[in-house]
Amino acid sequence: MSSRDTALLMLKSRRAPGEIQRATGMSTGQIAALAEVQGLSQTAARSGGFLTGIDPTLIRGLAALMWAEQNAGHQRVRRQAARVRDLLGELAGYQSRMIAENGIRGELADIDRKLNTAQSKLSRLGASTALLVRDWAVEQGMTVSPSGVLSAGVIDAFEQQHDNTTQLDQRRAITAARLQREIASLKRTRTAARRRLDSLTNPPAAEVRAWARQQGLDVSVGGQLPAYLTEAYKDHQAKTMAEQAG
Repeated sequence: MSSRDTALLMLKSRRAPGEIQRATGMSTGQIAALAEVQGLSQTAARSGGFLTGIDPTLIRGLAALMWAEQNAGHQRVRRQAARVRDLLGELAGYQSRMIAENGIRGELADIDRKLNTAQSKLSRLGASTALLVRDWAVEQGMTVSPSGVLSAGVIDAFEQQHDNTTQLDQRRAITAARLQREIASLKRTRTAARRRLDSLTNPPAAEVRAWARQQGLDVSVGGQLPAYLTEAYKDHQAKTMAEQAG
């Protein structure tokens, strides 16, 4: 039985996409195209949702090429269709990874912006009364803007509750502790995001080997890993992250 026939049978049986890939060696894009051309897209989606995140236009193009490969009257056309389809199948996997990578890079940029803001606030805490007032007002449930001029009512309320140096020092210590906790949390989140990005762009060989063994694949204990195996792991990571985000 050919890889295509095996994949088709497994699609009809609603087998998981990862299982189909392992059994046939077909890429995610190729399996998606087969599902499309055979009218099995809804069945494939129910079996694991691997069509999610792949451009529908790309899937239709893959489906058209697969049809040409099977039905064109000239052998040259069939060979060309097969070659282009393989390239587009790889592109489908790259697309999923790029979506995941760009999402993490956007997340990192947002974390860095928040981290810079919190660190800046902490560095000027000693000279900034306005920062203390805002921090206190938020704790009291008052609505205050993150910047700009504070209302006279908010300032008066703060001064009434902090009418001596000791109370101001206590408020400053509370605000500093909050900012330090926020900075520590943002740094942990940034580290985790960087690790996720690394697992997509440059995964450690040990990580790839462990994943391959979980899939029931035979891999060497040492030495260079086959490029296709690393690429399959990257695709797996991108799909996992997309599912977790969804």
